[in-house]
Order: sequence, then C-alpha cells, then structure tokens
Amino acid sequence: MKTFCTISILLLVTNLLFSQDQLVPYLKSGKYGYMSSETKKLVIPVQFDHAELFYDEVAYVEKGGEFGFIDKQGNEVVKIGTYVTTDEEPPRFNHGLLAVVKDKKFGVINNKGQVIVPFKYDYIGEFCEGKAAVGMLKEPTDYNFRVENYKTLNIGIDSKNKVFQSRESKNNNQKQRWGENGDLWYGFINTFGKEVVPVQYGKVGDYSEGLALVVKNVVHGKGGYIDHSGIMTIPAQFVEAYDFKYGFSHVRRTHMYGDNYIASNYEHVYVMDSPNGIINKYGKLILATIPVQHFLGQNKNGFILKSWDEKVCFSDYKGDLKIPFDDYVEGIVCEGAPLAFKTSKGTYQFHDSESYQKLNATLSIDKVKEGKEGMIIFSTLNSSSFGVLNKDLNVIVQPKYDFISTFNNGFAKVLKSKNKRRVTTKHFFIDSTGFEYVDLNTQ
Repeated sequence: MKTFCTISILLLVTNLLFSQDQLVPYLKSGKYGYMSSETKKLVIPVQFDHAELFYDEVAYVEKGGEFGFIDKQGNEVVKIGTYVTTDEEPPRFNHGLLAVVKDKKFGVINNKGQVIVPFKYDYIGEFCEGKAAVGMLKEPTDYNFRVENYKTLNIGIDSKNKVFQSRESKNNNQKQRWGENGDLWYGFINTFGKEVVPVQYGKVGDYSEGLALVVKNVVHGKGGYIDHSGIMTIPAQFVEAYDFKYGFSHVRRTHMYGDNYIASNYEHVYVMDSPNGIINKYGKLILATIPVQHFLGQNKNGFILKSWDEKVCFSDYKGDLKIPFDDYVEGIVCEGAPLAFKTSKGTYQFHDSESYQKLNATLSIDKVKEGKEGMIIFSTLNSSSFGVLNKDLNVIVQPKYDFISTFNNGFAKVLKSKNKRRVTTKHFFIDSTGFEYVDLNTQ
C-alpha cells in the first residue's frame, strides 16, 4: 500500500515560491550536481548518480545504488546508505518528516537526520495533517514454514501498492510472500510518534480535510471515516470510498448497479434512492451517481463523470450539468488550468474551469497527459513528442520530449531523443520557460 497526500497551495504562495532562487539538479556526463535557477551557475558539483528537487530544505540523491539526503550546501544530512525505502519513486520529506526502513522495520526521521519514531513498525505511510498511518504485521498463520529455514526477510510494496514481506529459502531460493491479504493492522501516529489511533484496522486512508477512511475487516467489512481523535464520525457503510477533497468524497455502498443507468441525454445526474454517490463531511448523500461508470476527476466546482454509454460530462455538486453530455469520451481536470475533454474524433476541446465556456487552443491537440500548476502536458496530431501549454493554452515548451512529468514548484522531469536515438537514458529538468538543466554535449 502506498499512501498519497493531497496538499492545497495558495496561488500567491506558489508564485512567491517560483520567484525565489532554487537549486535544480543539473545533468552532465551522466552525473548530477545542482545549479542556481537564477544565475544558472553550478552551486553543488556534479557527483551524484541520481538527484531530485529540494523539498523541506533537503534533496534526495543517490550514489552507487544507495540513497541519502543533502542540504543546500551539499552536506549529507542523511548519510547515503543509512536507510532503505519501499517506495518505487524517490521518497521526499513532508513537513520535515520521512518514513524509512532499517533492519527491516519502519521508523521516521526528520530533515536533520534525527530519528523521531523508533524502527518498530512493519509499515509507516506519509504524514498528512500531522498524522501517518502505521502498520503491524500479523503472524503468517496460513503458511507452513519454519523461520529458521529461511535466510532473508524482504519487505516492500508490490505493483498493486500493497505492502508485502517475503522469506527466501536457503535451499531452493523460492520466495514465500505474505502480508497481501489483510495481514497488516493499521492505526495512526502523530509527529511525535505517539499512537493516537490504536493499531486495529484492516485498511486505512490518509487524513484529508480532518477525516480518514478506515476499514475494520478488509475481507467482509465496509469503510467509514474517523476524525483526528479516532471517533467514527461517518459510520462504516461503504464498499468503496475516497479521501475528501473540497468537502466531498465519492463513495459506493454496494457493488450492485441494477437496471438503471444514466443516459447521455439526461440534463441532471440523479437517480431516486441511489445508495452510491457523492457525500459531504456529515456523511449525507448530496449527489447520486450509481449509474455513472467512472468518476474521472474533481475540482472545487464539481466532478467529471462518465456514463455507461461512454459519454462524459461535468456536474456541479448539486447535480446540474455545467458541461453537458456532448461528443466527449474522456475528461481531465487540469490543476490551475482549463478542463480538457477528448472528443470521439480523438482531438481535445478545452473548457474554462469557472465559466465552462469552450476555449480554443492554437494547436490541434492529440493527447493531454495531465495538468498541474497551470501547465498542461500535451502532444500534437503530427508528433508523438510532448510539450507544455500554459493556462491560456499558449505553447510555452515545444513538443520535443519523449516524457514530461507534472510540474512541481515550477520544474518538470523530461527525457529526450534525437534522430530516433535517446539523447540520455537519465532524466533531466526543465523550467516553465523551457530552459534545460543539462549539458547535452556530454550525453
């Protein structure tokens, strides 16, 4: 299981952050250093096999297959090779705290490298709203094997984001996996390491807007929501539920859809007595969406929904269709940018996220990958390469990259090819002006 936090950032704060000088990973001859975003001068010498942006005053770096964290002077605040991680992506500190693994147990360190939570848990998630999910592994009663017959105990997260542990046999190198089917009990700790919600649940989500999803019994149980004191404020009743965002959550009380479904000519998303839909923070069903095939995205004004006849609309929280069913087959919520809808012809149409009016892009867009910080990753009809649009739908980075990540603090990772040959197998960074933090002559 891998947890994620959704963090809302005020536009003013974001703009101030982007205007400050930042240290950005710079790639040269297959190694990374750090360059000033203002002066474009190298500040930390090129030496690392992998490098990430700074978060909470420290940056993730790698040497020789092991990771650590450096400060803005290049000093190792978390010595390289001290800890391991189960995350597939490079971990980063959140509010100065990070869960790491040592001797096959999870603990928490701060951005000075100090241990805040002892290494005693079998899982610790990311801190959200001052709390992190923790897990303790149950004994593997479903398997017959003696511990002494196994030479190693491995811990990790599988492709479905489930925590697992495996023991490797001394004799035939076979691995026995366990911990996949509700074998972890979960609770929550605060930033001081105190268990404020006892380890008792079979599944938990992150705290979001004061509430966290919890499930007592993973196999047969249903989920509800607890507050920061651990009190169940929305009773367990859902077979599927999500974190709260903008005061609302998408839930299902049953997997049975019945005979009714929403048709694309409806003007209102509503079904009488539907047990599934959108709830507010009091647990009240405010929008019935049982016939909706997919819940595609959400912003402060409403949701992008997909019907069973493969049509897409945008509904507000009252169920009124602000962007009605038309010729749209897919939809994407782009943070800080217009809404993007794919037509049946394969092209994209944009709508203003406030007025919902149609907007025209200067290019024929073939694919919209995602959008964040007012910047949209796209490709054109005549190119498989990716570029960047701003919130006004103007091209700010021409489509020339094999891959572009979402922007974080004004920077994005890219991979680039030239004449059908990959220029570099390693990522490098660009900013919102398209400046490349790489010496391509050495690649």
